[in-house]
Amino acid sequence: MHNFSNYEDIISTNLSTPTGLAVDWIANNIYWTDTTRKVIEVSRLDGSCRKVLIYDKVEDPRALTVFPKKGYDFALLYSS
Repeated sequence: MHNFSNYEDIISTNLSTPTGLAVDWIANNIYWTDTTRKVIEVSRLDGSCRKVLIYDKVEDPRALTVFPKKGYDFALLYSS
């Protein structure tokens, strides 16, 4: 990330309100939450291999972090 004037869309379809974002630099994965769709998703850094990880019982996913050395993913979920 040396030149912030150049950018590329990695994921641009089937997104409503992406709020949380985390990068696993060891496994080369990107994770995000989508508050409107109520999901947590993952893909490779190039956008390939996109998968929904969690879609059941996720009311309001907001934040996400990873601890790649240990293989941990953490999500902050709000419920009313």
